Amino acid sequence: MFSISTRSPVLRSIRSYATHASSPLTTTQAASGLKVVSTPEDSKLTASISVFIKAGSRHEPLPGLAHVLKNLVFKSTQKRSALSVVREAELLGGVLTSTLTREHLILNAEFIKGNEGYFAEVLGDVLTSSKFLPHEFDEEVVPGVISDYAQAQLDPTVNALDLAHQLAFRRGLGHSLFASPKSPISHQSAVDFARSAFANASHNAIVASGVESGVLSELVNQFFTPTSTTSLSTIPESEKSKYYGGDIRLSPDASSSDGHDTFLLAFEGGDHSTKPEFTILQHLLGSAPASVKWSQGISPLSSLPVKSFHLPYSDAGLFGFIIRAPSQEVKTVTNQALAELKKIAAGNGIEKESVGRAVKKAQFLVASGLENHILRAETLGSQIQNANASPHHLQDVYASYAQVTPDQVIKAAKSVLSIRPTTVAIGNVHQLPYPDDLGF
Repeated sequence: MFSISTRSPVLRSIRSYATHASSPLTTTQAASGLKVVSTPEDSKLTASISVFIKAGSRHEPLPGLAHVLKNLVFKSTQKRSALSVVREAELLGGVLTSTLTREHLILNAEFIKGNEGYFAEVLGDVLTSSKFLPHEFDEEVVPGVISDYAQAQLDPTVNALDLAHQLAFRRGLGHSLFASPKSPISHQSAVDFARSAFANASHNAIVASGVESGVLSELVNQFFTPTSTTSLSTIPESEKSKYYGGDIRLSPDASSSDGHDTFLLAFEGGDHSTKPEFTILQHLLGSAPASVKWSQGISPLSSLPVKSFHLPYSDAGLFGFIIRAPSQEVKTVTNQALAELKKIAAGNGIEKESVGRAVKKAQFLVASGLENHILRAETLGSQIQNANASPHHLQDVYASYAQVTPDQVIKAAKSVLSIRPTTVAIGNVHQLPYPDDLGF
């Protein structure tokens, strides 16, 4: 999941990664309509609560509004000033972060067990009693948004992925994660979007780790019940994603520090719930990290400066390659990557053993992420919100990978090669390839 994250300046006190893979999940629904998911972890000293809000960039009514909202949270509420939130969280050794994805705004709180009451109250206050003060918007939110945008422009991989979504989907999933400094966003439009998103409880969810389900339910009913009875407009449903494809070429003002240019080649992938074979195809071709440190591995792309990726969403996905190499080498490297993809599409070298290795790699990466409170919350929240699934155990999150067959992987490879590609070239555009240079 590609996203941008903001961390409140509070301290991280204790971190532990021990876990039980068979941990049961408890899913309930609060009186307000919020979905509530709890994964108790008695072996850890820390816990977390995450709030999934249907306010990702695909749902924004104005360009950049979701990014502004990400920076608007954890400011002054009716109970606390923004400074008090920071100071109190520091005293309790907690970490507050906000993360924006294309489908959700995620508010995260990590803390030492026993402090769940305080952090549930802080998260609830954000949703029910944020003040949205104009001076905080001007002095903190806007500068933070401008800084995020500037940092994204300096990272060619982040920039390429963002542009690729715009080309591939145009609207909805094609909305940028970043607000341009030229975005016409007023304080009032940001406040209206926030209040509509926060009040839309039936489309939001809470995922907790290390908090008993009974305790969590009480906290949700106590702190996440809207205090206002004023009728608010709801965020309209985003239109169903449609893949288009396209080409864009950028020549940055300054060359990259490593002398490498960036080329992204992408195709329509699979969504969260129905196409696990695209993720297996990604790992079959080669993805980070290597199975043995400092080694290249045996995947087809392991010796090349290219990584495959698959980014699934609720109703679509984006599959492809990112190449980082000197401009004169990019065409050759891209053709080599495409040759491997075409071999798979033709059924050459696809055996049960190789697919099995890719399945294990995919399962390991998901299981490893589940060891981390925030990554676990993001994974479970995406499953529940995007795939509309309610896993009963953590293993259920990646169980579908084991069912993928070589024939399904071959079919996935054929499907991506049958449609118009999406290409993003950043660097020396005089030498970087065009789609027709690659046979499209």
